[in-house]
Parts: sequence; C-alpha cells; structure tokens
Amino acid sequence: MYNHVGLLGRMAQNPEIRHTTDGVPVARFDLAVQTPSKNKDNPPDFIPVVCWDKAAEFCSKYLSKGQQIVVEGRITARKWTDEEGKNHKTVEVRTNRIFFAGEADR
Repeated sequence: MYNHVGLLGRMAQNPEIRHTTDGVPVARFDLAVQTPSKNKDNPPDFIPVVCWDKAAEFCSKYLSKGQQIVVEGRITARKWTDEEGKNHKTVEVRTNRIFFAGEADR
C-alpha cells in the first residue's frame, strides 16, 4: 500500500493551533490549491491540512495566510459522532514535511 501526497498552494488562513490533553501541539489550516485548467475562472480547491508536534510549532511561528508552501504527507480519514448523535467524516492531509515555496506577497 502507498499513501503519499504532495501539494503546492497558498495558506487560506492563519494556522489554528491547539494542544491535546497531553500538551502536544496540533495545527490546522486549509491549503488553496489551483487545479490546472484552461478556464481562467477556475476556483482553487481548499484542502484541509493537519500538522502535529514540531511541524505544528513550525506552522505557528513561520506560516501565515497567503504564503505559498509545499506540503508532503498522507491522506487520512476520520469519523466521529458529535454530542447530538450526528455522524461526521473528514478527509485531510496529515503532514510529514512543509517547505516554503515563495513570497507571501503576490
């Protein structure tokens, strides 16, 4: 089995940083990824990204909305039930590495 993803895009918002009950930092953000198309009005896809531990600390210190980055990681899917008994499912990229890819200003 092979689960690897690499994305080039721009930070859609500043990373949201939280900590687990054990104090492990977790950062979440959406990555705006443009799909190649002849249609110039083609909107980007907004891909949810999650970073753990040192990668989350890196995100909180160095990444902000609009920055162009490369994310490497794997696709993960989670299911959960909320307090009202409603089932949810989300698919996201769990990062292994993050690289700067350009300037924050266009």
